[in-house]
Amino acid sequence: MKIAALTALALGASLAGCTHYVGASGAPVPASEIEPYSSWPTELEGRTVDIVTEDGIENRINFRPGGEMEILVGEGGHVVEGVWGYQNEDTICVAFAPRGEECWPYEPMAIGETQTVTSNRGQTLRVTMIDR
Repeated sequence: MKIAALTALALGASLAGCTHYVGASGAPVPASEIEPYSSWPTELEGRTVDIVTEDGIENRINFRPGGEMEILVGEGGHVVEGVWGYQNEDTICVAFAPRGEECWPYEPMAIGETQTVTSNRGQTLRVTMIDR
């Protein structure tokens, strides 16, 4: 089973300053270009996941209702807001400025379950569902 959250996911390395994860073109993405997704898996609404990157960077993501998300970067770090949702029923994505979109394979997961997922940008994350 896989979750995109990664998703996302995908977040720790870019938020820690790795520029190779900024936008698909390598350029920063302005907030005005981040558009909400039209649908999202309702079983994730209101749930929180812990994400650990290959580099050991830890983030916590809350998938807020309505396709919005909030990422707590590191312990006591700053908060990044963005959007999350389906690219299709098997793929979930997150998007936020200046990073842009990143996507993962998606299947529901249970609270307490840890999964390893790899994004469309090649970033591997360890994702643990921690609550509702």
